[in-house]
Parts: sequence; structure tokens; C-alpha cells
Amino acid sequence: MRSKHTQSTGLVDAANGLPVRRHTETGSYYVRKAGWPHFWGRVLDALVVVAVAGLLIVVFNSLVRNYSLGSLSYTFASSTGAFYGVVAAIWFLVLFGYGMICGAIGGLGDAASGMRGVRITDGTTSGAWLGGWRAVCWSFAPLYVVLTISAALSGSGGDSFEAKFTPIDLRSGLARGQQPVPDPKTAAEQTDDQGLPKLYGRQPDARP
Repeated sequence: MRSKHTQSTGLVDAANGLPVRRHTETGSYYVRKAGWPHFWGRVLDALVVVAVAGLLIVVFNSLVRNYSLGSLSYTFASSTGAFYGVVAAIWFLVLFGYGMICGAIGGLGDAASGMRGVRITDGTTSGAWLGGWRAVCWSFAPLYVVLTISAALSGSGGDSFEAKFTPIDLRSGLARGQQPVPDPKTAAEQTDDQGLPKLYGRQPDARP
């Protein structure tokens, strides 16, 4: 699975110097968003969900306490299970709705960080329906927070530990129409290999 993330091209972005990768099916180039910008973008997305869901839950609680829902208010006030069932429904509906937005047009975190989650195979987005379900599924994975922080510390990326998607950098030179340039490190290594003398008519790494 890891190999899908390492479609190296020997090129780097002309603007930020990050490695240029290739979508596995279409062959088109992209630059992956990595490190802290990716992390803080996802934090912003989480804060949006918490803020919207929290506001709606507060409104719902106020309606129940003020008996503004008629007989339903008495039901929710007397039944803890029913009350928290609605709270859970509000949370997941907001999560699913925001995930649909992220999958279709991108969330606030994407806009603030200049990135977009796409498929590694062809660069397409998940779409609204799949985006909503992805958001709900990741809400059950607290380990995602740990892995996201680890990715930020290491400078790597990854839209999630799901190997099908990756965040691309929309502020890279490549995204702005600049052509990628050869990676200086790769070019230097090739020059060093070509400069090594032949031993007994063979390359230094040749086997008898």
C-alpha cells in the first residue's frame, strides 16, 4: 500500500522544492501537501464541526428545557436515552454534512491551507456522498489524530491512513502552471555514478 504514495519522478516543484509525484493511473503530476500546514488544516475542519454541532446541541437543549417542542420536550426531558440519541444524531448529521462539502468542493481547512484531498490513482475528489461517509468513519478513529501529528512532525503527508487518498498542494508552482525541475540531489547522484572510473572494464558495482 505504501508504494502508492511514492510515485517518484526525480523532479521537484519549482516554487517550493518539494518532490513531484505522479498519479498511478493517469500519470499526471502533483505535489503533496505535507507537514504542519496539512495538520492545521485538518484541525480547522475539526473545529468547524465541533462549533456547528455544539451550537445546534445547545439550541436543542434550550428548546427541551423551555418545553418549546410540546410533548416531545417532556419525552426528551424524562428520557436520557432519547435526549442523547438526538444529540448523537445532530453530531453525526453535522459531520456527514461537512464531509459532503469537503468531498465535493473542499472544506475551510482545505481553503486555509491551500490543499485538496484527491485519489492517488487519478487525482479526482471523493465526491459528496463518499466524503460524508469518510468523515463519519474517521470520527471513530482517535488514532488518526496521533498519526496526523506524527506526519506533521516528520514532514510527510497523507490525507489519512487510508491509502487511496492524499492531499495535494494547490499553492505549489506546479498547480500554478510552472514546470517542475530536476531534483538536484538525484542529478548529483547520477553525476557521481557517471564519474566513477571503470575497474577492469566493468562498472564499480558490476559482479563477476
